Amino acid sequence: MILSGLIVFLILLLIALVYRRLATRFDIVDKPNHRSSHSHVTVRGGGILFPAAVVMWWFVFDFSNTWMVLGIVLISAVSLLDDIYTISSKIRFGIQFLALSMAFHDLGVFQAIDWFYLPIFYFIALGIINAINFMDGINGITGLYGLIFLGSLWAVNHYTGLFELNLIRYEILAICVFLLFNLRKKAIMFAGDIGSISLAYLMIYFLTEWYLVAGSWTIILFLAIYGMDAFLTIAQRLRNGENVLKPHRSHLYQVLVNQYKKDHVIIALIYALLQLAVNFTFFIFPKSIPNPYMASILLIGIGVFYLVFKSLLLRKHEFKK
Repeated sequence: MILSGLIVFLILLLIALVYRRLATRFDIVDKPNHRSSHSHVTVRGGGILFPAAVVMWWFVFDFSNTWMVLGIVLISAVSLLDDIYTISSKIRFGIQFLALSMAFHDLGVFQAIDWFYLPIFYFIALGIINAINFMDGINGITGLYGLIFLGSLWAVNHYTGLFELNLIRYEILAICVFLLFNLRKKAIMFAGDIGSISLAYLMIYFLTEWYLVAGSWTIILFLAIYGMDAFLTIAQRLRNGENVLKPHRSHLYQVLVNQYKKDHVIIALIYALLQLAVNFTFFIFPKSIPNPYMASILLIGIGVFYLVFKSLLLRKHEFKK
């Protein structure tokens, strides 16, 4: 297993190096603007490693879960085009809906739940995809958060036996390769839409698979820390009359990095470690899932702390001006 893992790692590293050269040649780069948290031109789309790892797993392990793999290839292809050009939001949402339908078909969602619950599934899934799409705002946060998510799933699998461990292993290796280029003061590559959206797609796939067995919404706590940041930031932007589909620098981690000049890597690590603490305390250590009452208290507590802390930071920053 160690040897096969090393081979996969080296293949993914080669893909990353080749993509970086091609992206530089064809100008697939992020150029700093007033919304950026970086100050130099950086290759965009390094998250191509995430769907590449899924396709490698598919080839090696007897072409299983083909509908899910086709879905991630489809959503990743459109996301890569969106990294290079500007794709209509209607087209992007349409492709995301189709790719999610492929994942749901692969999992048997349409047979397992009543049809009137499907709009809720699609609404939550599309929300997660587009929330995580805005995550790639500071160095390391997408990769570290994905690493915590998948590593925690691996631990949960020891008492559930539910997930395909080889798929998780391949994806963890892809994230580790990506972090070599991204988890640094001056990133060499960003994940881009292809990285954040394909990773979100996998998160939705695993969470849906888990929900169909566990039957509890509390598994969403696996995304609690960033999820609360995304949800409350969207609510605040809606209250301020902003277009929530446009890039911004309103997340708490962006405030800490841009207004308070905190190190990207440190903030990304804090987010990842806080999520790891939630996963360990409520899932891994007790070898179970939290009940709705406990999960609700935790989410309310996170939300209140978030609002108070962010409000104090913004007021302090305004006072300094």
